[in-house]
Parts: sequence; C-alpha cells; structure tokens
Amino acid sequence: MTDLEEHLFGIPLSTHRDRSIQHGPFPYELWIAAISIAFCRITIYTKNDHSKWIFAGVLGYMAYESMPYEYIVGVELFSYVVPLVMNYTGGGNNNNKSQKNPPTTEQKLAILGACGALCWSICHSAGNGALFRWLSLVTPSFVKSSLMALFPVEEIRAAYHIIDQFVWEPGLLQHQVSRLFFITFHIQCGIGYLGIDFLKAEQERRNQLVRMDLKDDGIKKKKDSKQSEALLKKSRSFQKSAAPFIFFVAVPYMIKIIAFGNLNAFAFACFNNDVHRAVRLHDLFDHENNLVALASHSAKSPADYADYMSVVVSTTYDLFNRKLFSLPKVMLLPMIIMKQPKMLAQLFPIIFVTDWMKGRAVAYMTTRIEQLEKDTQKIISMRSKVESFDIKNAELLQRAGGGATDFTRRRWEELTEQIQVKNIAKDLTARTKGFFAWIERNFVFSVLIDCALAHLIAVGRLVSADIFVFSRAIEDAVDTVLMKSRSEAELARMMTQIDNLKEIASVWENAQSRNLVDCNLPPARSLAAIERGDPERSMVVIRNLLYSRGTAMVRVDHLELDAGIYALTGGNGSGKSTLFRVIMGCSSNERGIDLPPSIVLSTPLEPLVEEDDIEREQLCESAEVAVESEQEPSEVAEKPSADIQEVHPRLSITMPSSDVVEISQTFYWPLYTKPIDWIYQEYGMGTVDEAELQNRVRRVAEELDALEFAQAPIESDQNTTSLEASTMAPSADIVGGIMDQLVEEKEDWFGDLSGGQRSKVELVRKVFLQEQCPGVLLIDETMAPLDPKSKSLVMAKIKAFCAGSVVIVIYHTDVGRETDGEGGEAVECVPSNDFFDGNLHVENKILHLRPVC
Repeated sequence: MTDLEEHLFGIPLSTHRDRSIQHGPFPYELWIAAISIAFCRITIYTKNDHSKWIFAGVLGYMAYESMPYEYIVGVELFSYVVPLVMNYTGGGNNNNKSQKNPPTTEQKLAILGACGALCWSICHSAGNGALFRWLSLVTPSFVKSSLMALFPVEEIRAAYHIIDQFVWEPGLLQHQVSRLFFITFHIQCGIGYLGIDFLKAEQERRNQLVRMDLKDDGIKKKKDSKQSEALLKKSRSFQKSAAPFIFFVAVPYMIKIIAFGNLNAFAFACFNNDVHRAVRLHDLFDHENNLVALASHSAKSPADYADYMSVVVSTTYDLFNRKLFSLPKVMLLPMIIMKQPKMLAQLFPIIFVTDWMKGRAVAYMTTRIEQLEKDTQKIISMRSKVESFDIKNAELLQRAGGGATDFTRRRWEELTEQIQVKNIAKDLTARTKGFFAWIERNFVFSVLIDCALAHLIAVGRLVSADIFVFSRAIEDAVDTVLMKSRSEAELARMMTQIDNLKEIASVWENAQSRNLVDCNLPPARSLAAIERGDPERSMVVIRNLLYSRGTAMVRVDHLELDAGIYALTGGNGSGKSTLFRVIMGCSSNERGIDLPPSIVLSTPLEPLVEEDDIEREQLCESAEVAVESEQEPSEVAEKPSADIQEVHPRLSITMPSSDVVEISQTFYWPLYTKPIDWIYQEYGMGTVDEAELQNRVRRVAEELDALEFAQAPIESDQNTTSLEASTMAPSADIVGGIMDQLVEEKEDWFGDLSGGQRSKVELVRKVFLQEQCPGVLLIDETMAPLDPKSKSLVMAKIKAFCAGSVVIVIYHTDVGRETDGEGGEAVECVPSNDFFDGNLHVENKILHLRPVC
C-alpha cells in the first residue's frame, strides 16, 4: 500500500486520478458505473419482466466500456419497453387464447423495432441538446419564470461556471459531471425503490402493534381475562414476527443501502477531491504568480478557498442526490392526485403558502448568519496568520522591547473578542432559525400532510400500510416543488462561497498577465562564445533606466559591465535590492520573475542634447539592430549622425545569458523535507537509484565541507591545542555527518542552521552544484553572516568558479578611503580584497561604476 491509498475491508482506496490521461477515470469509476446501472435495472422492473438480468448485464457492459450515454440510456429505456409490449401483446403471459386477434411475430418485432427507434431518437435528441432547445421554444414564458422561481436554476448555473473556472482541462468538468450524475441517478433511484417496500413493511409491522388493543371494528377493547389471553397471544405472534422482519427485511435493506450508498459516496468523493485539488494545488501552482498574488491579496489560505469550493460542490450535489432518492416515492402520487383533484386544489395551496412564509422568515436569518460567518472567517484567518507569525518569532518578540509582549497580547485579545462576539450573534440566530424550522416542519407541515392522508383513507385510495410511504411521498413532492425556498440556507451559503471564489479567480487571472522587463540577448554566435567561457563576451549593458520603489529612485544612464565581480554599494533604502528585482524580471531570463506593482520603470524624460550623448545613443541603437539581425554594426550605419538636435533616450537592457541566478537576503526552505530532496528540487527522489542518490549526497556534503559548513567533534588531550585539534579533525567524519543530515527528514532543518550555514547551503544549491557559473549572479548580502574565514573561502570559490560571469554583490562593510589623484581629496572606495573588480555605487539617485581600491 502506498501513501496515496488506504484500505477499506481489504479494498485499496484512492481518489487520485492520472492527470496525464485526458479525461482519465477515477479508480473503480467504470466498475461503479456498470454496477450502478445493473443494480437499478434489476431493482426497478415491471410485471413479467423476465429479461431484466439479461438487460442488466448488457447495460453494465456498455457502461464499463464507456459507450456514449445516449446509447446506454436508449437501451435502458428499450429494456423497460420490451416487457410492456410483450404484456400488451400477450407475449408475457398465457392470455394469447383469450385475445381474438393476437399479433403475429412479425407484428411484435415491428412494434419492438419502432419502440427501439423511438427510444434512441429521444436519447439522441437529448444528448445533443435538441430536445431541450425545442422544449425551451415551446414552453410559455410565464412557465419558465415560475420554474426559475421554484427551482435554483441560476444558483446551479453559477456553481457550474465557478467550478469550470478552476478545472484546467477543456471538457473535463462536463465529462466528470455526466459520469457522476449517471452513477448517482441509478444508485439513488434503485435505493429509493427499495425504500418503498421497506417503509410498507415497517408500517405494516407498526399497524399490527396498534391494532392489538382494538377490536375488528376499530373500537378499543375492554380488558377481561379472555381478552387478556387473546392480547397475549397476539403479542407472542407479534414478537415472533420480529426475527423474520430483522433478518429478511431490515438486514438485507441495510446491507444494500450501505453497499450501494458507499459506492455512490465514493464516486462523489473522487469528483469532490479532484476539484478540491484543482483549487488548492493545480491552479495555485499552475502559474508562479498565483501563490504570490494569493499571499498579497488576502489573509485566507489555500485551504480556505478549497473548502469554499467543497461547499459549492457538495451543496449542488446534495440538491440532486436527495431528489433522486425521493423520485420513486414521488412517482406514486400522480395517479392518486389525478383521481382526487379536489384534494390537490384545497390542501396543497395551503401547504405551499405556509412553506413560502417559512422561507421568507428563514431568508433574513440565513442572510444574517452567512454575513456573520463571512466576517468571522476573515478575522479567523487574520488571527491564525498573526498567531503563527508571532509564535514563530517568539524569541525576536521577547527581545523587541519592554512593551512588545503587552502589545501582542492586546492585539490577540482584540481579534479573539471580535470573533467571539460574532460567533455569539451567529449561534443565537442559527438557534432561532433551527427551532422555528423544526416547529413549522413537525407541527404545521406534518399536520397538513396528515389531513391529506386522512382524506385518501376515507375515500378508499389508501390503506393503513401505505400511510408512511405516502406521507414521505407528499413531503418529498412538496420538497421538490419548493426546492429553492427549502434550500434557502444552503444556497445562500453557497453563493457566498461562490463570491469568494470569483474574487480569487479574478486575482489569479490578473496575476497571469506578465510584468517583465524587455531585455535583449547577444546573437547566437556570441552566446556560444559565452558558453565556452569567453569572458570578453559576458557583458551586461543597461541604458536609460529609471526605476523607483517607494521613496527610492535610481537612474542608470549608461552602464557596461564586463565579466567580473562588482560590489553594489549605497545607503539603506537607496534601491540596491530593487536593481536585482529589475534584472531578475528580464524577459530574456530562463525564469523571469514578474516585477511587483510597487516597482515602477520608466525612461528619463530629458532629451539628449550633447553631441557625445547623441553619438553614443545612436551607436548603441545601431549595435542593437545589428544584434537582432546578427550583422556587424558597420553594415547598419556607417557613421552616426550628430546633426539631429533632439534625441530621446530609450530603455535598453542587454544580458550576456538567459541563465541569471539571485541569492537573496532571506531563503525559503520547505518544512518536513529531506534536505537533499530540496537541494536538487526532486521531491522524493523517486526516479534516482540508490547509487546516484549516494553520489549526489556525497557531492553536496563535500561542497559544504569545502566551505567549512560543520565542525567535527574533537577529542584532544591536554597537550593538544584547539588550533592543532581543528587541523587534525578528520574531514571524512565531517562529510559523513553532513551526509547523514542531508537524508534525514526534519521539521525545519534549515531553520536550525546559523545564518552563515544557510548562506553556504544556498550558494552550493544554486551555484556550486551547477556545471558552470550562471551568466549573471546576483548576491544580496548573502555573505554578511559569514565569519571571516568562511567569507574568505566563499569569495575564493566564487572568484575561481565564476571567472567568466558577471557577479554583483550587495556590499556594506569594509568601505575605505583613497586619494583622488595627486594631491586630491580622499574619497570613499571599496577595497578589492583580491575579489572585487569594480564598484557600482548609488549616490544622489544615480548608479555609476567606479574603481575599487
């Protein structure tokens, strides 16, 4: 058994569907479809229906083979027509002799053929929608309006549309809904038909108990010794009938309703779970921006929206599920009502009016409950995030100041009190609504139904054994007609969740519109030179860039960076990290990351008037045209013209490679994950054999050990200094210890590391494990938490590994001063430290390149 399945009575269960197969079925779905229609056909049959087993087998085979539904349902209708025709023509009994002119075999076959063609034409027209379009045309408008008022058509349509927005595969939802409805219809109708016989048997048993104390004329008996003996005899007879009722009526009914009900519930669970995964997993990770958009838009989690979808799916499904179960009982009413139209005209309007009045009263309370629930869930989501954040940073909170703890307590208290007050109002309103609905249903609605039953018994249309069945039938009929008003609460809640889902669907749709920076790459031959490690071809060129974020604004007029390592310096909030976001947002990157709305890009508005600036701008534009056409610049423009009085600058960014990697200030690491899985980003390493896995683990451990990731435990004697002991520490033991950590799953392995260790892990994961250094490497204060020795090791490793790349490091420390020329003033500079080749400095909102010292 895998982690994706459980066992029920020895049967493996899983609701997972193979998404690589178009419209792929769920586990056991085809078997359930076959069993459902076979069960329905065997359970519901007509008089002298000797062919039900044959038709059940044929229909089950057709459902298992996934034949078109119009064929399956056509054969199903035909299977009910056959015994009716045979009974009518005398083929199903021995009444042929009583008929004066019995039909011949040819006539019977002709009748059956005509019936078969009629069944297929009805199903075919229903399957392609022609039947429903015709019904829509011929139905009067007032009938349509009445149906729309009685049945939740608009709500069901809204539910289908919102589900369809989250199901990514075209046509999948229609396919799954059709299969689920097919299964549910046949199982619920079959179970409902079984329930009729069970209710009759139960009512007859109860009637026997009631009649024990009555004479045959219905008058209550006076108790004497003889009558007491007769009552005891009847009592013993009634007691003896209990065992047959339990074992031959109740237990078989229980087994059937549990078995087939579980099949139906499993089919629904497969569909519901698939839609749940679509919202919580597939749509969320379908586009990289969706997760960021969700986090920035709302305090609600993916689980909240998935639960909203589950409410929509289950509410819509339950409407049909309940009505299909009651359909066999409701079908008993038309013949009686046709014979007693007076009862229908007198009693049913009263029932409908009282139920409508109840619905209006419940509507207000339901709306109020849903609004309170929506407000409560919003605050609960906010409180969960606040509490999780504060608990995770409890140590920082403790060190945040004397009033930090009291401030946090007051904020938690305020959120909790808001939730509790809204819950009280919601609970009291729900309690009032519940008692009101219960009293109306049991002491108003049931009394009116009893009046209808009394009239039917009086006119001889109903016997006492059928009281329970017809009571339920009338109740179910009214429930069907008043489906919308009866389901006011559920529909109101569903529409609230649909609004929530529409909101996040709109957010995700907007998030999928890319917000990337238009960047260029060198021609193919230059890229080939870069891949060979030619440092002369690795160049970042930025022209006429003006970006802002908050109060920070930076202008880059013309910047060319050859292969090398550059320190990016500037004051806090000057826009250094924002420059990294702009570069990572290049459209030419293998994985461009959209710019957040807070970053605004523009081009300097001032036109170029200096001759040198104009000449340089035209040369650059000519070179870009040459790059696009893979020609030499001289072929495009022999000499730039400086006669133009006004030239407006144009934003241009040229990257040496599409391989751009950023090591950010803070790092993400998933919980409950083996470190080696995340380092290679292969979940579970299911496709990697044991030898390859060991090689990968050892390589990572050796790379980390080279950066002094961990210290081995030292056992030194009194004559050995700590420095000598550290040099004597066996590297193999350290590597082995790191390897053990890499394959062990922990809750938060990365969180237990120091800041320097985290930086080393990220550098190894993103840079040193690759075949070559990325064309552009951006390091955002990653080396700040490193100790001096580790920093020296990391810098030497980067210097050697990334010799042919453009490396930019945000740098804050060790800023020195040097003299600007002979007798000049002392100016700030970044010491080379045999690492930096240049200094990108932000000053006065301008980024410029200056040498290191």
